[in-house]
Amino acid sequence: MTASILVLTLIAVLAFIAVRAHRSGRRRFRPEQFRPAAPFAGLLPTDRDRERQVAELRALHDARADVHLSLR
Repeated sequence: MTASILVLTLIAVLAFIAVRAHRSGRRRFRPEQFRPAAPFAGLLPTDRDRERQVAELRALHDARADVHLSLR
């Protein structure tokens, strides 16, 4: 009996938190992040290709110190 009341209370609290977060718009996760094609849709915050290229070039053992200036 006590366990049932505890479980029902937990479910009620979680439901209250979910409804309140939904109404105020302060949800931590957005539903569009979990679409099946989300990783392929480019839902990343910024384009990081240049930073990735600079990091890869700097990792080479014979890379110049100003390698980032030679990229367009």
